[in-house]
Amino acid sequence: MTRDTRSNSIIPRLPFSDDSRAVQWLISLLHYQALILNCYTRALWKKWNVFCEAANAFQNMTIREASHSKKRILVISISSYTNGWPVIQGSGTDWKIWGMLGMSWNFDVVADTLPNADPNRYPTRENIRRYIQALLKENKEGDQFVIVYSGHGDTQGLVLADGSHISPQELRTWLVQPLKSGSTLWTFFDCCESSNFLGLPHIISYDDNQGIRYQPSYARSGRQDGWGTVISIGSAAGPSGEMNLNDPAVPTPGLLVHCGPLAWTAYRFFCSELKDGEPPLLAKFWPSLKAVLTPRPGQEAQFTTSSILSKPLVLPMLRPLPLTSLFA
Repeated sequence: MTRDTRSNSIIPRLPFSDDSRAVQWLISLLHYQALILNCYTRALWKKWNVFCEAANAFQNMTIREASHSKKRILVISISSYTNGWPVIQGSGTDWKIWGMLGMSWNFDVVADTLPNADPNRYPTRENIRRYIQALLKENKEGDQFVIVYSGHGDTQGLVLADGSHISPQELRTWLVQPLKSGSTLWTFFDCCESSNFLGLPHIISYDDNQGIRYQPSYARSGRQDGWGTVISIGSAAGPSGEMNLNDPAVPTPGLLVHCGPLAWTAYRFFCSELKDGEPPLLAKFWPSLKAVLTPRPGQEAQFTTSSILSKPLVLPMLRPLPLTSLFA
């Protein structure tokens, strides 16, 4: 299959189906779209291509979930807007970064920057709702879910391409209420005013020694309307909503690529800062995010949760191949 054929071949499938051809298309797309040209991603793709030479490699990418715990990621990315909202260049990169980090999970994307105009994947209200329902369908104890949103946000909620909104209450109805006991949902809101979109009752903070503290959130009354565990990370991006990847940690001479601060932090954290065998603690992710952001007053990043947890919070294991194997 030629490069042109790959980039113009959409394989239709239902959200989160077990059709591994769609995963193969996604990985090929990420490769040929030249995600970020730097030493880390070049080495990663080299090793990844070797790994995928095995006949059944791509079949292992999509988890057969009938009798196993689900691990699913949904990325929602909106770049182009009307009604006076400016274009967000970084959103077109964000879903590629999260797709790379989520290779070992069942991954789906709804975005307006896909190389083909697929109406089923355009980030309309109905498509977003449909993919979220598919993400959380028949969830059970042990299931893990990740939802990433990259786009504009304001005090009324997530901003859609036409300037309309998905309100915080709608987000709670779609994301929090369907969760069953024992399931876990992580949300990453890479947008402004995203400190506590879900109105979760507890704010998480860390001291200099990475000690965790829980503080009450006054965003809501504390009424329990979901039984699963929800951890939400909001970048509250403010003016730093697009990052220039000309960063000394990952040299890209002369290359200007933009992405959201949460995507950039996750990329650096999992691919560069996190040591092999080290658990991806949220306490270590927090200073990494603070180092990336330069928020305006009232737009600080915030971690919130639906309950006080007895164990240290560990980020979903989105890390791709270990760095030690990349440079072997």
